Order: sequence, then C-alpha cells, then structure tokens
Amino acid sequence: MHRPSRPHCTCVEVKNYGYDEAARKLSCKKRFLQDRISRLPHQRLGESVAFCDCDLRIIQRMFAVIPDEVWEGLLNQQPADRPAKTAAARSLHAIKPAGASRPSAAVR
Repeated sequence: MHRPSRPHCTCVEVKNYGYDEAARKLSCKKRFLQDRISRLPHQRLGESVAFCDCDLRIIQRMFAVIPDEVWEGLLNQQPADRPAKTAAARSLHAIKPAGASRPSAAVR
C-alpha cells in the first residue's frame, strides 16, 4: 500500500537527525530506535535512516505514559471562560489507604 509521502511533516526547513542525534533529543538510547525502526516514523535515505522534528514529536506521543488519574483530570478540565467546579472537602475519616499494589499470591 502506497501512502502520501510524509503528510505529518510540517517542517518549514527540514533538519534531519541520525540515530545518535535523535536518541539524544528524545533522551533515549540509540538501540531503542534501532530495535523499533520498522514501527517508527522516519526517512530512509539509501541505507541511512533520518528523523525530522515531526518524526520525533510522533515518537514522543507514541510512548507517552499518562496515568488514569491524570488522563481523567485532563478530560475533566474546564474551559478558561467557565469557573471550575469546586470539590467538596473530604474528611480524614473518608480517606482510605490505596491497598496493595500487587495481587496477593493465591492460598493453596
């Protein structure tokens, strides 16, 4: 299947980065990019691989980790023109511990 070439790229002046520079900009190891290259946006220039800033932004989004609580907070944000809802204050008695982070081993 042939796709339009680089529809995601909005670079006015394309600045390409090799594995070393791209890894440095993403704060990851070069090997991380090399091991996943078939699943990452990039440019293939002969045998060389290059990434532009738009490619790097997509890679950042692909591996972003957003905890559920943060995600729900983002979804529930109020627009700036509307006052935010104020949550009722919780008493200390209403606060419960989170519990174990791992399921306990089954008792035999």
